[in-house]
Amino acid sequence: VLPTAAQAHAPLFLEDQHDEPVDGPLLPDARISFALYGTLLAPQDQRGFQFEIPPGERLNLSLLIPDLEPENALPRVSLPSLVLTRPNQTVLVLEPSIREQFAEPYSRTNYVRLLEYSEVGSEGVYQIRITGARPARFTVSIGYIEAFGTPVGNMTNRNSGTGTLTQWYTTPPPPDQSATDLSVMTQQQSAIETMSPTTPSTASTVSLEKTSDRGRNPLLCLLYTSDAADEG
Repeated sequence: VLPTAAQAHAPLFLEDQHDEPVDGPLLPDARISFALYGTLLAPQDQRGFQFEIPPGERLNLSLLIPDLEPENALPRVSLPSLVLTRPNQTVLVLEPSIREQFAEPYSRTNYVRLLEYSEVGSEGVYQIRITGARPARFTVSIGYIEAFGTPVGNMTNRNSGTGTLTQWYTTPPPPDQSATDLSVMTQQQSAIETMSPTTPSTASTVSLEKTSDRGRNPLLCLLYTSDAADEG
């Protein structure tokens, strides 16, 4: 059974500079419980981290979002997802498949679990990349052994505590600028269509052009006269 996000997991906070796994924290043992919190600031933004696990030991991963807007209102295709790269360079894309709500009493925060994944670990460094189609807060929980204070590699600013967690939880992601731009363009197009005068039909336009040309083109005048004589 995976423990709840904040109560049994040492918190780590992924920041802007952790946009690639090699730039993120390196967890020395994925059996040890950690919760990695972050915010995707724009569509296709990403965060990452790395970890190791003793060969033959069980790897447990879980992806969550706060049970708050805008995240809990996003459609499945817009939710964050995980990309797991194994030491042998095989890649597994883990997309949201569940929506399980739960309350975390220790930090008084509420979450929606999006996916759970488990496999037997192997020797070497694993990489995790978190990305999404919309701005969103996320939490990745890993491990099942409580060992607070475990050293973490490549983590110079190891924030922890309920204060930092509260700030993350109460700070929504920035608005989706791409969606805002699309809405503005749609409104502008609608306004242009409303203001445009009615365009004459194609048949009327062609008729007017032919009538006008008879006064300028001798050939057309000749053809017109000939047709009129035949009809007479």
